[in-house]
Amino acid sequence: MTQMLQRLTLPKPETAEPLLYARLVGESRVVPDGVVLASGAQVSFDTSFGVFAAGRWRRVSTVNQLSVEVRASGIGVVEVVAVTGAREEVVAHASLPRGEGAPTSVVLSLEPLQTSKHGTYFVRVRADGGEVCMTGGQWITGDAPAHDVRLSLSITTFNRQEYVRKTVHNVLQLESELAALTGRLRVFVVDNAQNVTFDAAPNAPLQVVPNGNLGGAGGFARGLMELRKQGWATHVLFMDDDITLEPEALVRTMALFAFARDPKLCVHGAMLSEERPWLQFEAGSEYSFRSIYPLQALGREDDLRTRELAITDAPEIPFDYTAWWYTAFPINITKDNPLPVFVRGDDVGFGLMHTGKHSITLNGVIVWHADFGLKNNPSSLYYESRNLALVDTLVFDKHHWWNLAYRFMSFGFRNLFSMRYASTEYMLKGLNAFLAGPDAWMKINHAALHDELRVCAEERPQPLSGDLLLIAPRQPRHKVLRAFGFLFALLLVGGYLIPRPLRLRRHGIGPIDARAVGVATLRNSILYRHDRIADGYVVQRDTKRFWKLLGEVAGSIVHIASSYNRLKREYRAAYPLMVSDAAWEERFSAALKR
Repeated sequence: MTQMLQRLTLPKPETAEPLLYARLVGESRVVPDGVVLASGAQVSFDTSFGVFAAGRWRRVSTVNQLSVEVRASGIGVVEVVAVTGAREEVVAHASLPRGEGAPTSVVLSLEPLQTSKHGTYFVRVRADGGEVCMTGGQWITGDAPAHDVRLSLSITTFNRQEYVRKTVHNVLQLESELAALTGRLRVFVVDNAQNVTFDAAPNAPLQVVPNGNLGGAGGFARGLMELRKQGWATHVLFMDDDITLEPEALVRTMALFAFARDPKLCVHGAMLSEERPWLQFEAGSEYSFRSIYPLQALGREDDLRTRELAITDAPEIPFDYTAWWYTAFPINITKDNPLPVFVRGDDVGFGLMHTGKHSITLNGVIVWHADFGLKNNPSSLYYESRNLALVDTLVFDKHHWWNLAYRFMSFGFRNLFSMRYASTEYMLKGLNAFLAGPDAWMKINHAALHDELRVCAEERPQPLSGDLLLIAPRQPRHKVLRAFGFLFALLLVGGYLIPRPLRLRRHGIGPIDARAVGVATLRNSILYRHDRIADGYVVQRDTKRFWKLLGEVAGSIVHIASSYNRLKREYRAAYPLMVSDAAWEERFSAALKR
């Protein structure tokens, strides 16, 4: 019996970026169920989603016998091209069956995968002398799976009905139509807003559980605990509610789990930009607790339409954690639940402690997400400053008070020098919440706190109008210029030593996800705006507020130095209780009563 590893997925007429799926050369047309090639035209799968990553499958799986089944018919040929370094060669080919009606299957067998030296395979179908119709295909193996896999998606949602309904619909449709997944795939939705409904069949593998608003951490903790109790799932997929899923990702994820060498293998889905659907935002991340910006995304700004990037056999890059827009892992990888941090950093802690070192990515395992620059605001900085301090304290033995002080001081000064006063205030609030210790943390009413934090109206992106809309965005400047601008700002204390009449009157311009320190030094206001969307906000210089906050930042450094060692001991001692079933059950019960 053959096992499906991945499908040859053709673009649809509504596909936003067809070059992620297949390359069409010559006269052709995409139809709802496939593609039709005129004589001399071809379709090839030397694309980010189309290739079979032979090297990665060889290294991480037990798959050995490998074939590809292509559904096509007409006057033409199908070929399998192997890529080894810079060399490309046809390693299998066959003529297509001629005839009218639906395309039939052509199966091409390849050499054993485990002894092959090829890095990548891709399929190419060419029309020679007549029309060819292709409707897809699949990579298959005759090997027996190494593991029995039953995957349950755990989706946490809060008032994202449009996104989550579409995702759930697509997953349930995939489960019902694809025999390889039927009975092996379920969806578990934790509804933190207690208001979502789905138009699903009564017998659909879907369960919805109402939950108090305890953020992503609370939703995923609830899902993980419930799935452990039910005992059905062997693997869990944490997935955000505001993404667009490529359904093929589930096919490949489950196949990898079934043939994984490492029984603890975890699969991370790369995130692509919703605005520019070919642009990669992150494919795993490293974490450096000594850095001002500890989260260091891998694959940032990669153009996934690039052929060279698609066909290259890239080695697995170790990364530290995986984001929860798509993180799949064995349910028994840990008995711990997520940290009670509401949002921002919940996936970081879980990844650093449990899933990151076992995680890989795979082509075609992706989601699309809206630009994160539109989600960043002062309240998010509250969570980042508080939660990442907790993560550093729990995970890294060599993390010391001066590491936390350096990050907070550096980031705080950058905010102050770029007129982001609200961001500085919320960073201070977040730090003070961490410095209050684990006993205070355990008493937090997270839903009420989040409502309080969201009241801040400053530094929130919103549609620009009037003269602001006419101001062109500015791309980030070269590192050398930014370094010079920062030095200039230090010497002039962010420009506060310059008399107001001597400053430039026009708005300075900064990217919405940056801190325009150098630009702000000679100006009284900054327009932070998105480079592709007409969203942004204006900040104004406030000398009194600056000196007040500067004093508070300095005082916080003293507080960090005097209390960090004690807090590290206390948080580590409290960790088992913080992530325990009992503590989370108490939070669930209290949140539902409010």
